[in-house]
Amino acid sequence: MRKFSVWLSIGSVVGVSCGPAAAADLPFNNVRSPTAVATDWTGFYIGSHVGGAASDSAWNSIAGGGSALAGAAFYGHGVSGNAITGVQGGYNAQFGRTVVGIEGDASFGSINGLARCLRGAFACTTRIDELWTLAARFGYAAGDLLLYGKAGAAWADVHRRMASGNFVNVLEASEIRTGWLVGVGAEYAFLPGLSGKIEYNYADFGNRSLTMADQFGGVSDVSIGQTAHLVKVGLNYRLGAASVSAAPLPGVPLPQWSWTGIYLGVHAGGGFGRNDWDSATGALLAASSSGGFPGGGDSSGLFGGGQIGANYQIGRWVAGVEASASAADIGGYAKCATDIGSQGSFTCHNSVSSLGMITGRLGQTWGNLLIYGKAGTAWASGSSDAQRARIANRFTESGTRWGWVTGTGLEYALSSNLSAFVEYDHVDLGTADTSYVDQFGNASNVGFKQKFDLVKAGLNYRLGSGAPTLGAGSDAPLFVKAAALPLGWQVEAGTRYWGSSGRMQKDLNSNVLPSRLNSRLIYGDQTGHSLEAFVRVDHASGLFAKANLGLGHLVDGQLNDEDFPSQVTYSNTISEMRDGRLSFGSADIGYNFINDGGRKLGGFVGYRSFYQTGNGFGCLQIATDTTCGVPFPTNYLGLSETESWRGVALGINVRAPLTERLRLEVDAAYLPYVNRAGFDNHWFRADINPQSEVGHGWGTQFEAILSYAVTDRFSVGVGGRYWYFATDSASTVFPGATVAAPMQFYSERYGGFLQTSYKFGDIDGVGAAERGITKAPPIAVANWTGVYVGASVGSGWGRTTYADPFPTPTTGDRVDLGGALLGGQIGVNYQVGDLVAGVEASANWANIRGTDTCFGAFPNPVFAGFNCGSRIDAIGAFTARGGYAIDRTLLYVKGGAAWDRQQDQFNLVGVGGPVISNTSTNWGWTVGGGLEYALAPSWSMALEYKYFDFGASSAFGASPPLPLSGIDFAPASNKLQTVSLGVNYKFGAWPFARD
Repeated sequence: MRKFSVWLSIGSVVGVSCGPAAAADLPFNNVRSPTAVATDWTGFYIGSHVGGAASDSAWNSIAGGGSALAGAAFYGHGVSGNAITGVQGGYNAQFGRTVVGIEGDASFGSINGLARCLRGAFACTTRIDELWTLAARFGYAAGDLLLYGKAGAAWADVHRRMASGNFVNVLEASEIRTGWLVGVGAEYAFLPGLSGKIEYNYADFGNRSLTMADQFGGVSDVSIGQTAHLVKVGLNYRLGAASVSAAPLPGVPLPQWSWTGIYLGVHAGGGFGRNDWDSATGALLAASSSGGFPGGGDSSGLFGGGQIGANYQIGRWVAGVEASASAADIGGYAKCATDIGSQGSFTCHNSVSSLGMITGRLGQTWGNLLIYGKAGTAWASGSSDAQRARIANRFTESGTRWGWVTGTGLEYALSSNLSAFVEYDHVDLGTADTSYVDQFGNASNVGFKQKFDLVKAGLNYRLGSGAPTLGAGSDAPLFVKAAALPLGWQVEAGTRYWGSSGRMQKDLNSNVLPSRLNSRLIYGDQTGHSLEAFVRVDHASGLFAKANLGLGHLVDGQLNDEDFPSQVTYSNTISEMRDGRLSFGSADIGYNFINDGGRKLGGFVGYRSFYQTGNGFGCLQIATDTTCGVPFPTNYLGLSETESWRGVALGINVRAPLTERLRLEVDAAYLPYVNRAGFDNHWFRADINPQSEVGHGWGTQFEAILSYAVTDRFSVGVGGRYWYFATDSASTVFPGATVAAPMQFYSERYGGFLQTSYKFGDIDGVGAAERGITKAPPIAVANWTGVYVGASVGSGWGRTTYADPFPTPTTGDRVDLGGALLGGQIGVNYQVGDLVAGVEASANWANIRGTDTCFGAFPNPVFAGFNCGSRIDAIGAFTARGGYAIDRTLLYVKGGAAWDRQQDQFNLVGVGGPVISNTSTNWGWTVGGGLEYALAPSWSMALEYKYFDFGASSAFGASPPLPLSGIDFAPASNKLQTVSLGVNYKFGAWPFARD
């Protein structure tokens, strides 16, 4: 989901399980849960939740509205996604281990989706503002864990809109759609009165007719099908729960804090929301032939600042006030004021430069954890503008808008004065008439509506020499010891800065001749900066969960837009890229098969979401066509691409304590199925602005982190990651078309990050608290001699280049490749002292692919630019290894012979020929290196990098009289780089020698 979703929410919920630092300095691998009375789930409860929702809309048919809107093929399909937040309440009754109950909840958000309908002539949009459910729950209680299913009714408040760049009519309607719901979930009682839950719901609202009216009073009946998927993470408070004993665990003191006092702090985070330009008068209204002005779009960005506040505690309740202010860069674009005659429209843009809040807070303490809600007033300062291509008028406004805010958060006391918090806020600035004026004095009053969802994390420092303490033996303790959570839990949470680069690429084929490439857009070299929050929860049993959420900006790059041919000949234009947006997140649950202190090896299943928007400004022709022959200024937004990838991940995670302070963590995942939804904005053409795109495919993700323990709980680290997504099937429908046009999408992002993290609860290793570090297991010197077999998962990227017989083109003749690999290896090592030598054979299934343009300077410019590309489906190597052993770690280099199985293609359809392909086995060489670590008797992990050079592919070409006959279409060079995570089994246990 594109925005605030399950990832950070999981972090908020699991934060409840964090015991204070003084409570858990026990060996993580040796703890056992204390004997406790199982939770009684009977009783009324209330709570709140956050999460994500995805909705599928099928626009099936239309009747009425005149011949212009009826009688033609209408079907359109779109997938939407966004954040939700809400409240729930219910009642449970427990009979033995069986729990039955009833629950109602309400979720709020802006779940926006787009489809092309009526032969692609209309952009049919869906926005769900509210979702309600009422369901029966049936569960099984296993101590403090409740597993349940649910079924019942669901309602949705849905707004629909149909707008076109070819028709004046704009149809709108709202409805309350009813349906049925099923779901499953898990709830865990951290304390007798407090529990956290994660839940999945599927809602089906059926296929029903909706009467939609346009601005002229015409009505049409539209048949629409709707389903929704919801993921919720929340907290429940059980009314009248039995008191928790204030008695500490044997040997563990019960600290007592108070939140009373004045505090100062800092924060940083990300915001996302919605901008709606609802109405206009004057010049902007006159520019719209439809007689209206509406336009709306998403906005997102980063912010950071400070806060000051005061708390006062009475019993377990904490009340306070807080004021905060932030510098911000939150913005977004939307189409507005459409002129049907010229098929042109204005581009409306809003940017928020600062924001702030003045709120009251009310919460309850649970140990050194404060759970609170807040509400008050909010403001945002910034500017807006409206500009249309090819005209000089630029309408602008600036000022400060006021509204209201409500939110919720978790704050955790790290010490008597220092606390950390994570918070979610919803800001609604309402609708206000704002005066827009251009440089010539033309004015319009515009009704502008704005709202945000903000996610932030920060630190607070309470002024004074220390927090007041309260008697541990009081009859009504102010809070309960978080160590009431069974021992054996560890939570690590932190933040990251990720600097990255990447590309978005889309290849558009003809809907009439699907093998013909019509257009290609590459949003390349997009530099990105993002902030990220992450959390990982481990239990001594081996179960673990992890999640992350990141938001950021894409600040530069270059867009190449190619058409084959365009107005006259082959066209290749470039645009300057800036002001893009990026967000991503994940949620995983897994099990560590090796769980020996800090050494962990586990598998997981999870969910991935990746969203980005690239914006291209200006236009300059670098080929031979007349398009943008006169350069278009870079202050005009010309093209944008917005995409989201959502799918299931299967992966391996490993943690290896290399020394007492140094730890390596590697995460490798393959995504067997992802949904790709997106849209293209041609800001100069109202008829295909926006142009929706749907598809599905696969992906791969790989990251490695090297962290250093500054203390037993606080760590810093560096890391790198690589992400790649591609479609197997995708399409779009253009206005007036009866058949969808096939498409191919690629998305790649890679870079390095810096991170800080803090551990709560139990910590790894024996005696770590006394040593002040995360103590690694006792030093073990492994003997690497022996035979081993293993498996590996990884990612690969590379490039093929072509020997172009024609003049050097401005771009092309080289294809960027990316993808995934899964395989195995077998080898033998022999160790003498600290030196290790060995040989290894490996083979991998691969899905590494890419396309680009070849021969862009072909002498006949009408037919210049041919689609070329490669796909690698297998890689193998025979290598020698040499390394140096340090304790459990082997650092090594390797090199030898390598081969790949590769299919190369060259597309001659544009000149009347076929798509020519050739499959060959290419032999070459490889060099690389890595780190192998002995995790357990007989088992080790290996993080490895390899560089491959496979030389040229086997020659192939076209036979006379086909065009380009006699020319070799095979790549002249094939080079590849891979990173992989391997797991090896050595026959016979490691003959460790211990110091």
